[in-house]
Amino acid sequence: MKKNNFSALSLSENLTEALGKHGYSEPTPIQKQAIPVILTGADVIAQAQTGTGKTLAFVLPILELIDSSKPHVQALIVTPTRELAIQIAEEVNRWAPLKGLKVLSAYGGQDVDRQIRKLEGAIHIIIATPGRLLDHIRRETVQLHKLSMLVLDEADQMLHMGFLPEVEEIISVTPSRRQTLLFSATMPVRIRDLAKAYMRRTRRNRGGRKTDYAGRNRTDGDPNDRPGQAGRFVQTD
Repeated sequence: MKKNNFSALSLSENLTEALGKHGYSEPTPIQKQAIPVILTGADVIAQAQTGTGKTLAFVLPILELIDSSKPHVQALIVTPTRELAIQIAEEVNRWAPLKGLKVLSAYGGQDVDRQIRKLEGAIHIIIATPGRLLDHIRRETVQLHKLSMLVLDEADQMLHMGFLPEVEEIISVTPSRRQTLLFSATMPVRIRDLAKAYMRRTRRNRGGRKTDYAGRNRTDGDPNDRPGQAGRFVQTD
């Protein structure tokens, strides 16, 4: 039997076995770097292109860290387009039943009333575009005050599409103690500023040079910081 190297990433046995059955036996570089760090509860900035396996790099840790016995939204994945939301939702829904987790995708073009009815049940993970998510937040049909994990996927594309104000409004209604994961193909100044403002201290290691992103909302003396939970920057070529 071919060895499944996902088992070296501290993933549970049932998830590792399921990955193997679907033909996943060798993690990509971004998965090798990001998954173990995310599982520690640290904030992560990951610079990775589409096609590098970055979706599984955040989806698998989310599935491991969420508690299915708690009937509230624990993880939120924000992505810039309907197409990306659909792709991520398909990936999450492939594995979520293994952990007994319920998932909602929310994006433009869907029936809002149907989404609202689904939100009346226990939803653990939401995948959404900024506009539709804000619509639910303003209707008070989505409650994020108990959120533990926030993923900003394709952050540079959200910047280019003008969604940064919406993203910041979404962040403002989440708990300060959440774990934040930012994935982006490029790191323009405004994305780095976003990381400084809303993420725990994050170290970027690139080309032998190290730069600390010291989050504005969390200083070395902030009681909200958890020991050993400093953020990490990971990058794939």
